[in-house]
Amino acid sequence: MLKCLAILGAVILGITIYVTIQNQHATEQAPHQTAQQANAPVASGAGNEQSQDYTKKPSRNLPGWYSFFTWPDGMTAWAILLTLWAVVWQTNETKKAAHAALLNAQAVINAERPWILISVKSPSGPMGGFTVHARNRGRTPAMITEARMGCVAVKNVSKLPLKADFPVENRIRDKIIIPGGAAHISLFDHSLFTAILKDKVPQFTWDGQIFVFGKVLYRDLANPDRTVIHETRWIGVYQPPAGDEAGNLILRVEGIGVSDEYDRYS
Repeated sequence: MLKCLAILGAVILGITIYVTIQNQHATEQAPHQTAQQANAPVASGAGNEQSQDYTKKPSRNLPGWYSFFTWPDGMTAWAILLTLWAVVWQTNETKKAAHAALLNAQAVINAERPWILISVKSPSGPMGGFTVHARNRGRTPAMITEARMGCVAVKNVSKLPLKADFPVENRIRDKIIIPGGAAHISLFDHSLFTAILKDKVPQFTWDGQIFVFGKVLYRDLANPDRTVIHETRWIGVYQPPAGDEAGNLILRVEGIGVSDEYDRYS
């Protein structure tokens, strides 16, 4: 852009020099033409007026566009236009630089902030089920502000509701998790499973799938802005024991292709 501006300025300067020379030439020629007209027979009063007008304006026969390159008026106008152009260009470049700096700062913040990931473990015991844990994989402490869970029984993953419902609120609030640390969120067992689905609990001959999902809201303790809330959403496939079979219930966490309504990290 600066190169183009310099070229344009050089072109305008060259044209201005040319126009200045033409004006000077016209000015020098004016007395000679006036003298010749004075020696010529006077045809009428109008001729005298034309002669006088020519004397006052020796460059009147020059092309009209010359006025844009005269000195100093034309050059002053071009200087103002080029200055405005330079200001607009500089403002645009400043905005680009500020945006790049903002992206760089955001990248640094994301690299240093907490990141909560979810893991599940199958506990031992007659009730079976599994436990949900939140682990901080980031570099700064996190405080959990809310954690909820839900589950649905559907034919397959394509039948998941478009909007996730989280009816169960886990009793974990204001829990601080240091980098590398973890916190227990909830125990999901058969009693919670039936409490959520109620009359929609599938029969043992049902060949569909049960999906368990949840969300965890947390904030970065190193960020002074407490309004910035991060969120992790997770989902898995729940497999209860067949028939009257005892033992632990199994959650098989898979990388299934679901929408960010069920799988989100922000």
